[in-house]
Parts: sequence; structure tokens; C-alpha cells
Amino acid sequence: MNRLWQQLAIGTNWPVLAAVAVLSTMGVTSIYVASPTDGPKQLVFLGIAAGVLFVMQTVNYLILGRYAWPLYIVSVLLVAYTLLGRLGDGHFPGVHAIKGACCWIAFPGGVSFEPSELMKISYILVLARYLRFRDNYRTMRGMVTPFLLTLLPAVLILKQPDLGVAALFVPTLFALLFVAGAKVKHLLGIVGLGVVLLPLLWFSGDENIPLFRHLPFIVQPYQRARVAGLLNHDPKTQRQSGYQQLRALTAMGSGGATGAGPGKSPVGQHIPEAQNDMIFAVIGEQFGLVGSIAVLAAYIVLFIAGIEIASATREPFGRLVAVGIVALLAAQAVLNISVVMRLFPVTGVTLPFVSYGGSSLVASYIAAGFLLNIGQNRPLVIARNSFEFD
Repeated sequence: MNRLWQQLAIGTNWPVLAAVAVLSTMGVTSIYVASPTDGPKQLVFLGIAAGVLFVMQTVNYLILGRYAWPLYIVSVLLVAYTLLGRLGDGHFPGVHAIKGACCWIAFPGGVSFEPSELMKISYILVLARYLRFRDNYRTMRGMVTPFLLTLLPAVLILKQPDLGVAALFVPTLFALLFVAGAKVKHLLGIVGLGVVLLPLLWFSGDENIPLFRHLPFIVQPYQRARVAGLLNHDPKTQRQSGYQQLRALTAMGSGGATGAGPGKSPVGQHIPEAQNDMIFAVIGEQFGLVGSIAVLAAYIVLFIAGIEIASATREPFGRLVAVGIVALLAAQAVLNISVVMRLFPVTGVTLPFVSYGGSSLVASYIAAGFLLNIGQNRPLVIARNSFEFD
């Protein structure tokens, strides 16, 4: 135990621990306000997540990395299992549709698990492991495998459907490829191809367009309605698809500079799913601009600490895992906050360490645990810098 505390006391680890503590505290406080029945549950989830984080420090991350492929395969199978819930009128043993999405596996006793959260972590590990032992991704042909490793879980999650989580794989992939040394011209070419294919993704399955009507839906109709709710300001749209974001923005604005005070969120209590997707609005109403800045500052500290850990780690696998975790958490936080600020359509993506949900919280703590583990177990490597090419 003394050795564990000495490891956690390493200078680069304290910013990570402090940032996670601030975010989790703000989250629990706001969840109690937004949904009093979920507050005690979040405390239990928090205890489990903290326990997982500390247990992770007892095993070197290089040993954990050996199980990247089995974990990836299990995660893919679990996500695929949730899709069976879309058969048989939305019911399957352990899986059933909630608001049209089959994202959870339910166990006896009211406990549920969201496989896509585990999928995000296992994806980072397996991609980092793949890039660690190869350099063929510096060619266009060599980038096929990393994209296939990304496409498989992303498509399965997209079919649940969960567009928000599926979208998080894209920035994570590009961050890992860039740091590993993929050529920028290849990455830009892929981005250009994605822009060209965007109309196909958007209009696929649209009955009003003959060319696309026989293709399967990629973007679901309700997801298109969310975009309409963001762009249209007519009263009818705002009462329907735009209602959640409108109430969230109203709550943020009502907080002013210092907020209504802890435990006070009269507007936030009427936001649909406030404890999940819109928890940042509840924080803004309670603690005002000051509280919102504190949350943003905690994320900045976390990401800077993660980048410092990655840059100081010469061992390739550890560096890639740290970069992937920072990219994933940053993309998720930016996406969630952008939705609350009405800069992006509603996606259903949680705010890391803050939003209600056991699977999301534990996955976030596992990600932080890997950062701590890498920071305290950097092996001495007598070689040129990781991914340094002539």
C-alpha cells in the first residue's frame, strides 16, 4: 500500500487526480439536484470507479496491454449482442430498446452495462498495440487495417443507434495515426474523402431522393430532426426537437456570473435527461460562469497532464495509449459541452467524470487510471524517440 501511494505521489499524477476529483464532485452535486433518486446511485458508481482506478495501479500497463486483442474481441461481441435487441420487436434476453436504442445489457437486480463504454477503452489499447509493432501505416495501403479496426466497432455502435459515441472513434483514430507518424497528406486525403461521402451518409435511406431511397439508414430520421431543432428557430420546432437544448441554454443563462447557489436549479430540473446529456447546464445554473470555468479548467489541467505524460514516455505503446485517452476524453467533453451550448445537435454523449451513469463513469476512471499507470511506470528505453522516422 505504501508503494502504491508513493507511485501516485509522482508529480505528473497529482494534476490528473485533482482534475478528476473536481469533475466528479461537481457531477455528483449536480446529479443530486437534477435527479435526486440518481444521486445516491452515482455515489455508489463513484466508489466502484475509484476502486477500479486504484486497482489498476497495481499492475504495469505493459502487462495490461497484452490483453488488448482479447478485450477488443470481447467488446465487439458485447456490442454486437446489443444489436440482437433490435430483433423481435425490441426485446431479447438481457437487451431491450430504451427510447429506440439498444445500447445496454441488463442483468438481474436492475444492474445494466453499456458495452460501448468498454469498447472505447479496448479500441485505444488494440490500436496502440497494432501501431506499436508496425510502420506500414505510413502508406495508404498500410492504413487499411487501422481503419478497419475503427470501422467495425463504429458501425456496430451506429446501428444501436448511437451516433455520438460512434463519432468519437474518428478523432481518436486520427490523433493516434498522427502521433505514430502517419503522413499528413494521407490523413488530409482521407478527410477530403469523408467530406465527399458526407451527402451519402446524410441522405442514405431518404425516401424523397430516388438515388438514396433503397440504401439503409445511416443517419436516423430522429437524428436529422435534432439537426433541424438546432437550425430552425420557429416555435413549433423549439417545442419539439429543439426543446431540450433550449431549456439547457436557458438554465445556463439564468445562472449568471455566480449561479443560483448549490442545490438550486429551478430551470435545470425541467430539462429532459439533465443528469446525463445536459449536466453542464445544471452546473452553469447552480454555480454560474465561475462554476462553468472551473469545470473547463479541470479538463484543461487533465488534458495537459495527459499530454505531458505522453510526451515524457519514450515507450511507444504507453505514449500512444496516453494520446488516445486524451483525444477520446477531449472529443467527448467538447462534443457534450457544444451540445449544451447549442453549437452542435443533440448526440446523447455523456460528459466524462460528470454525467450520471455507471458504465460511463467507470470507463472514464479506467482511462484516468491508464494515464496514472503510464506516468508512474515509464520504462527506461535506450533507443531513438518513439516513431522517429528517417
